[in-house]
Amino acid sequence: MRGCHDRAGGDPASDDRAVSDVLAFILVFAIILGSVALLSTIGFQTMTDYQEGEQVRTADRAMAALADNFNDVLRYDGVTGREGELSLRGGTVRTGTGGTRVNVSIDGTYIGNGLNTNDGGEFDLGRFEYGLDEDTVAYEGGGVVRADDGGSVFLERPRLRCDTDHDRAVVSLVAIQNPDRSVQADGRVGLELTSVNRETVVREGVSEVSINVTETEYETAWEGAFDSGNWSTTTSGGNIEATCGSGDDLTVVVTVLEGRIDY
Repeated sequence: MRGCHDRAGGDPASDDRAVSDVLAFILVFAIILGSVALLSTIGFQTMTDYQEGEQVRTADRAMAALADNFNDVLRYDGVTGREGELSLRGGTVRTGTGGTRVNVSIDGTYIGNGLNTNDGGEFDLGRFEYGLDEDTVAYEGGGVVRADDGGSVFLERPRLRCDTDHDRAVVSLVAIQNPDRSVQADGRVGLELTSVNRETVVREGVSEVSINVTETEYETAWEGAFDSGNWSTTTSGGNIEATCGSGDDLTVVVTVLEGRIDY
């Protein structure tokens, strides 16, 4: 009778081991599933961040190539237009007014009689930007700016040359004259820069030439734009003034191109 009673009641230790095995299996399975879900989430976010970063770097290179092509219109009087394209890949191209404001003066006299300037001799460089999330790549004054929440930097600087060793200064800028417009697409967008107006001033025996940036969203970029050469810069209240001078023997060439971008 005792043997029958023992078989009917079972072994408590064996039951405990069985429960422990089930709990261990459930715990291990839950850890595996959680790890897979976590790695999938992190891996997906990492791949997304990498893809977006690579897309912006591609936009940097594409905008630099486009700027070099467009700048033929600035460099050569006989060239009135240049074409190019950008692959947007979900980004947005924007053109319009309200960009960086600049004036250029030679011995205290503003240039720009034939340009779209205000009473202070300022002309609007306008906007031509490619935006993706928080990143912006812009064609700015003939150069290329990369900007994000951390600031801005010229990837390709405008042609702003101060060579006092040879008594020469060259200032070449592009001002985009477009109404506000934007387009977002996944594919490629064709773009064309056409000359609307230009002014070239050549002076000899100049004491100094000054460039004054009075309004800009790319302040850190413009602060660094005059690092090369012998520009003397001062910054006050968001205004940046760069001066080039070497007595009274400076030869100055200033060219400002007003252009329209069609797309």
